[in-house]
Amino acid sequence: MEMKSNGAFRLTYFTEKYDQTIAFYKDKLELEVLHVWDRHENDKGTLLKAGVGTIEVLLTPIDDYKVKGLDYRKPQGVFACLQVDSASELYEKYKKKNIEFKEDLVDQSWGHRSFSVVDPNGVVLFLFEELF
Repeated sequence: MEMKSNGAFRLTYFTEKYDQTIAFYKDKLELEVLHVWDRHENDKGTLLKAGVGTIEVLLTPIDDYKVKGLDYRKPQGVFACLQVDSASELYEKYKKKNIEFKEDLVDQSWGHRSFSVVDPNGVVLFLFEELF
C-alpha cells in the first residue's frame, strides 16, 4: 500500500485551551481558518492552513465522549516547522504584534533562517526560510 502522493498532512492535537489556541493561530500568527465545527460542547474543532499542510485543533472532550485509541494528553516534545517566503519579514511583523519568541531570528548552520514561537499548549512552531 502506498501513500497518496498528493495527500494532505495534518498536525492534529487536543487541547483544553481551545479558544486561546485558536486565537493564537488565527489572530496572532494570522493563519487562515479553513473550517470550523461546533457540533456540541464536546465536539469542537478548527482546521488552519499551514503552508501546504493543516493544523487541526480539537477541544479535549469529557471522558464519555473520548474515542478509544486516541491520546488526549497534552502534547509533549512536539514541534512543527513551517517554511515561509521571508523569515525576516515575518519575524518583524510578529515582533510588532508583541508575540513572544522561543528563539529569536537566527541563521542556522544548516542553511535556514528561522525563529520559533510556542502556542498556548507548549507546541513549538519553527518558521523558516531556506538560504541555499
